[in-house]
Amino acid sequence: ALRYLAECRANREKMKGELGMMLSLQNVIQKTTTPGETKLLASEIYDILQSSSMADGDSFNEMNSRRRKAQFFLGTTNKRAKTVVLHIDGLDDTSRRNLCEEALLKIKGVISFTFQMAVQRCVVRIRSDLKAEALASAIASTKVMKAQQVVKSESGEEMLVPFQDTPVEVEQNTELPDYLPEDESPTKE
Repeated sequence: ALRYLAECRANREKMKGELGMMLSLQNVIQKTTTPGETKLLASEIYDILQSSSMADGDSFNEMNSRRRKAQFFLGTTNKRAKTVVLHIDGLDDTSRRNLCEEALLKIKGVISFTFQMAVQRCVVRIRSDLKAEALASAIASTKVMKAQQVVKSESGEEMLVPFQDTPVEVEQNTELPDYLPEDESPTKE
């Protein structure tokens, strides 16, 4: 966050004048227990703020920031995750959605999922080493729903691709923590 704030010229003098900012950055850089990437980031921020009064330093730092920006956040370039869109036949009420949630939560490698009930869809984020067939097997195990993968053709049209009916062996999450009971939910307060 500090790195991105420092990219804006208008923020640099304010940040440099903030009590303890430069000292804290120096401490992070000099600590022996600080991870290398964090040291590098702290020293970059320190250099940007230090050179904020020098106009010629700005163009160098602007160029440098553009080159490094992609390293800080994984975002869409995260190679360890992929997104699968499923069309689920039979996903038409909350009890079926709950069944589907339970089935997906048991699969090791599922990161997150969201439902689009109106169109019977589920968008699932999974580890790249998990096959989409495993999701279909888990949904088929509910005995009341069947999944098809939604893919886009070259022309941009959506197509439904059915999975084979041969069940796939799925690594289960065996130790799932219990969710808080609904009556203790802090959102109701």
